Amino acid sequence: MAKGRLALLAVAYASDKCIDSQLLVSNLISLFEQRRLSLTELLSGTGIFIEDLKAQHKISPLQLLKLIANAQKLWPGEDLAFLLGQQWLPNQSGLMTNGLLCCRDLSQLESHWQKYHWLSQPWLQGWRWQTETKQHLLFTLDIGAHTHQRFFIELTLSSLVSSYKHLKHQALHAEFALPYPAPSNIDQYHKYLGNMLKFQQPICTISYEKNLQKQSFEMANSHGYKLADRQASSQLQDAEYKIGIPAAIRSMIRQTKGQHASLPDIAEKLTISPATLKRRLKEYNTSFQQLQDEANLHQALYLLAIDGESNTAVAEQLQFADSNNFRRSFKRWTGQLPGYFTDWLSKVNS
Repeated sequence: MAKGRLALLAVAYASDKCIDSQLLVSNLISLFEQRRLSLTELLSGTGIFIEDLKAQHKISPLQLLKLIANAQKLWPGEDLAFLLGQQWLPNQSGLMTNGLLCCRDLSQLESHWQKYHWLSQPWLQGWRWQTETKQHLLFTLDIGAHTHQRFFIELTLSSLVSSYKHLKHQALHAEFALPYPAPSNIDQYHKYLGNMLKFQQPICTISYEKNLQKQSFEMANSHGYKLADRQASSQLQDAEYKIGIPAAIRSMIRQTKGQHASLPDIAEKLTISPATLKRRLKEYNTSFQQLQDEANLHQALYLLAIDGESNTAVAEQLQFADSNNFRRSFKRWTGQLPGYFTDWLSKVNS
């Protein structure tokens, strides 16, 4: 085995078997069986076979994305992701789920979800930030899932909202910012997420009042949570893969202030050649420039949201040459100048 590959065991390539087929895949097949839809067509071209869906069976990101593409073509409606999200907590098993069921409150649920999402939702990457009155969750996608961005966002938000309802026995009153135009299935959004929706936003976020964070869940079990947390931590530590290359690169860029993290720099950190890194990213239908832009945008929005920083201050912290250079880059990332999103953030935080 190559030296570079040894160093990358924790980082999943597009063809690496890193996704537990007992989770999303099995639930998807169950839904198709309930509707008496063709499993042969669903699995066509994926290299997934029903007889293989057993404990410890893994599939690759490429297999998952092909499966989702098939499912969306075959499903008679636009509610598939929402239905899967609704079933996520009740139908899952595993240490991450055990921990969620024992969580003390929403704050602990978010922390547990963020730490161990790779064990059950490896297509996800998330961050949190607080303002004076609001808590915000920011979601981006890993393992090339941006090719089905809307599907995975619908799945993620539906699973989080339904998990909260399952544990708190009431709806989560939150605002949802979604990075695409209002879809034709808007009625499904109202049904599963509520009415506080804003489309064509710069990033995908959930925002809600901070006082919701510490309201206790009825099923809270501190002993059970500590046990599940230790076990999930051990399982994640032992996992062959812990993150996809897209999410890993975004994290590296954020940690190194983005603007000075070049493709050769990141390739060196991953102990692979720049050419190999380009090829690996192409397999995920993305590029280093795209990931660098996303990381810089997230960091810029974070600085604007938390501290109300000026363009000059953000440019300095992201190590741009000057504020004009930052403004031009920001417009390239989003199509708008920073002032537009300062106004957006003020509305989100009000």
